[in-house]
Amino acid sequence: MEIDTAALKGKGFFQQIQKDKFSLRLCTSGGTTSTGYLKKAIEIADIYGKGQIHFTTRQQIEIPYITAENVDAVQKLLSDANIRSSTVGPRVRTVSACLGAAVCKFGQIETGELANEIHDKYSGRELPAKLKIAITGCKNNCAKVEANDIGIRGTSHGYMMYFGGCFGHEIRVGKPFLPVLKEKDTVLKVIEYTVNFFVSNAAKGERLGKLIDRIGIDVFKKAIEFAV
Repeated sequence: MEIDTAALKGKGFFQQIQKDKFSLRLCTSGGTTSTGYLKKAIEIADIYGKGQIHFTTRQQIEIPYITAENVDAVQKLLSDANIRSSTVGPRVRTVSACLGAAVCKFGQIETGELANEIHDKYSGRELPAKLKIAITGCKNNCAKVEANDIGIRGTSHGYMMYFGGCFGHEIRVGKPFLPVLKEKDTVLKVIEYTVNFFVSNAAKGERLGKLIDRIGIDVFKKAIEFAV
């Protein structure tokens, strides 16, 4: 029987080099999850995988070595535990973050709550191209925010935002176009303006950095400055 790999990918199952095996990517946000969530991931890995769990560079959980014939059973376990598989394709991806001021002595801003607010509002939203967001609590920049379409870094004075970065086939460094923002609500408003601008102006498959190059920095800056 031919396997519809595109359909499985849409459900969070990514084909491995072994044609009949898939890695399941689970939805997480902010780099922190509950022990109950991990226990369910372990259960799936033990029953339907090889007892292995992989943590991706964007803080997501992957369970490799799941066969196509077990996808339905795995999805039933996920549904019962209220766990979603990861978003793929031209959408807002998982929001990654360091531990921030809630845990880290260097943290200047709270990161987990902000990451979850952004995730809850935007995760999975359909876009012209994928959009990645990362948050880091201080100048140590553990979350590498400039390598994301939207990056947020904590400073002693508030939030510095970066736009247009990416890391993959092409590497781009995100740039700060705004002054340091004092309030979290302003950050959320800037993200809303940015996402809406991206939806209205980007071509299919065009990442935010490419859009900024095409239309010009001044046009993009003017569009998001209304949020400040």
